[in-house]
Amino acid sequence: MGPPLAYLIVIAVWATTPLAIKLSSDYYAPFTAAVMRFALASLIACTLVALFHGGSGLKRRHWKAYAFASLGIFPNMPLVYSATGYISSGLISVMLATSPFVMGLLSIVILKKNPFTPLRVLGLSIALAGLLVIVEQQLTLGGDAWIGLLLMVASTLMFSLSNVLVKHVDTQGIDPLEQSLGAMVFALPGLLLCFALSKDELPPLALNTSTWAVIYLAGVASILGFMAFFYVLRTLPFELVGLVPLITPVMAMALGVWVAGETVSESLKLGSLLILSGLAVYELLPSILKKIRGPSVVVCTGAGCPQNQ
Repeated sequence: MGPPLAYLIVIAVWATTPLAIKLSSDYYAPFTAAVMRFALASLIACTLVALFHGGSGLKRRHWKAYAFASLGIFPNMPLVYSATGYISSGLISVMLATSPFVMGLLSIVILKKNPFTPLRVLGLSIALAGLLVIVEQQLTLGGDAWIGLLLMVASTLMFSLSNVLVKHVDTQGIDPLEQSLGAMVFALPGLLLCFALSKDELPPLALNTSTWAVIYLAGVASILGFMAFFYVLRTLPFELVGLVPLITPVMAMALGVWVAGETVSESLKLGSLLILSGLAVYELLPSILKKIRGPSVVVCTGAGCPQNQ
C-alpha cells in the first residue's frame, strides 16, 4: 500500500475504533473483549505470515521495536476498554486527540528535541482550555465520569510514549505486518494477566453486535489498521501523523450519536472545538506560515562569498 492509502486507512480505523470498543464491551467484560480481540488478531497475523509473508516473521534484532510498539496495546488498551464504561466513545476519541501535545513533551525528554515554538505553546494552551471545559462539565454531572477521564489521560500518555519510542528506533527494515505481529506478541502476556486478575467470566459466544465488533477490531483495526499506522509512522513526517487526531474525533462523535445514540453536550462540543482548534494551531499553522513566508534568503557580503573570490 502507498502512503496516501495507508493514511486514509488510519483515519477510518481511528474514527471507528472507539465506538467498536464500546460496542464490544456491551456483552463482554472489557478485559475479556480486549483479550479476544488481540488473541484473534495475533492468530490472523500468524496465518498471514505463514501463508503469504514468510519474511515477515519475528526477528530477534527487532525486539526493541516490538517492545516499544506493544506499549500502545498493553497497558494502553486495557485503559481504553475500561474507560468505555464511564465515558462516551466520542469523548474517548477527543481525549486521544491530545496525543500530539504529549508527544511533543516526551520528545523533549526522549528525543532531545524541543518542538514548542511560541505558536505551538499557544496551540497547547488553547487545547488545555478545551480539556478543562470538558473535565469541568464531566465533574459537574457527578457519577464516575472522572474515572474514565483519568483512564484516558493515562492511555494518552502510554500511546504517545509508544509512538515517540518507536520513532526513536530504526524501523526502516521492519515490515508493517511483522511490526504489528511483534507488538501483539509482546503485549499478549500483559493482557492475559489483566484478564486473569479481573476474574471475568467468558459469557456464551453469540453472533451479536459485540462479537462482530470484536471481529472487526481484530481483523481490521488490529491488522490492517496497525500495519497502516506503522507504515505511516515510518514513511510520513511526524507532523503529518499528528494530523490524524485532528480529523478523527468529529467523525467518531458523529458515529457515536448515529449508531449508539450517544449524546453530545454543549460543553463537550465547546471543549472539543477548543482542543481541535489548539491542535490545528499546533500542527497546521506553523507549516502554513512557513509556506506563506517562503524560504529564508541569506545575503552574503563578506570576503568569503563566491562573488568576492
